[in-house]
Amino acid sequence: MEKDYLTDPSYFLPDMCRAKNVLYLTLIAQLLAIILALNTSFFSGDFWSALSLNALFILWVGFTCASIFCVFKRRINRYSPSHICTLMFITINLTTFFITWVSSSLLPQLDLFMAPSQSHMNIYIRNVGISIIFSLILLRFLYIQFQWRKQSKAEADAQIDALQARIRPHFLFNSLNTIASLTRLNPTLAETLTEDLSELFRANIQTSKRLVPFKQELTLVQQYLHIEQTRLGKRLSIETDVTAIPDNALIPPLSLQPIIENAVYHGIEPSEKGGTLNIIGKMDKNMITLLVSNPINDSQAANTRTGNNMAINNIRLRMAQCFPDQSKLLVSSSDGEFQTQLKFPYQTSFS
Repeated sequence: MEKDYLTDPSYFLPDMCRAKNVLYLTLIAQLLAIILALNTSFFSGDFWSALSLNALFILWVGFTCASIFCVFKRRINRYSPSHICTLMFITINLTTFFITWVSSSLLPQLDLFMAPSQSHMNIYIRNVGISIIFSLILLRFLYIQFQWRKQSKAEADAQIDALQARIRPHFLFNSLNTIASLTRLNPTLAETLTEDLSELFRANIQTSKRLVPFKQELTLVQQYLHIEQTRLGKRLSIETDVTAIPDNALIPPLSLQPIIENAVYHGIEPSEKGGTLNIIGKMDKNMITLLVSNPINDSQAANTRTGNNMAINNIRLRMAQCFPDQSKLLVSSSDGEFQTQLKFPYQTSFS
C-alpha cells in the first residue's frame, strides 16, 4: 500500500497526482488571478479580460508544475526538505519563464494568441517577479506544514506508546494465581501458561512496531484464552471463525486482545454459568470486520459499558492513528449480548 503523500511526515512534497490537491491548486490559481486582475483593472478598468488572461496563464504554470511533480514525486521525495525546496523553486520559476515565452513570443508569431501590449522585458520581469514571491510563500507554507506534521506524528506516537504499554493488573494477578495453583498439580501446564503469559508481556513492551500481522495478534489472543480457559474451566466456551481474514493483514499490536479480555472479564467471568465467547472475522471490499460477542445479564450491562470505556477508547485512538478515517470501533448491547465490532482496511505494508 502506498504512503499517503498528504499526511505522512516523511514526505515534504504533496502528492500532485491526487485530484484533491489538483482542486486546491486550481482554487489557489483562481484566487491569485482575481487579485492580479483587481490590481490591473484598477488602472485599465477591464476586469474580466484581465481575469481571463491571468487565470489562463497561472493555470498553465500551475498544471505544468503539478504534472512535473506528479511524474517525479517518488524521486523528488527521496531528497531532503531543503533540496526539495530548491528544486521546487527552480521548477516553478523556470516554468513561469517558459510559459511567458510561449504566450508572449511563440504563440503571437504563429497567430494563435494576441500580441502583448507591453514590452517583452516588462512582461518577463512582472511574471517571474510574481512567481518568485509566490513560490517563496508557498515553500514557506509547505515547510511549516511539514514541521507541524512531524510534531503531530511524534506526539501521536508517544500517545500510542503509552496506550500500548497498558495491561490490566487484574489479568496479571489472576494469571499468576492460576499458574501458582498448578505448579504442584500440573507442572507441565503451569510451565505452558507461564510461557503464554511471557509472550503476552513481550508483545506488550514491543512498542516500536506500529502494526503487526493479524496471525501474530491472533496467536496472542489464543495464548490469552488458553490461560483464561484454564482458570475458568467449563464456564468459558469459545467459538472462533476468522478464516476469512488474511494472515498478513496488519493490525496494531494488542488491539484484539483487550477486546477479548473485556468480554471475558466483564461478561463471562461474573456469570455463575459462564457463557460462550464468539469471535467472527469477515472481509468485504478490502475492509476487515471483527465481531466479538459475549453474554451479559441486566445487572452487568451498566458495569460492562463503564468498564469497557477506557480500553475501547484506547483501541479507538490507536486504530485512528494507524488508519486515519478508515477504521471504526463500535459497541452495542441488546438481548443479553454485548458486541464489539472492529473495522479496518486490509493492508499488508506500513511506512
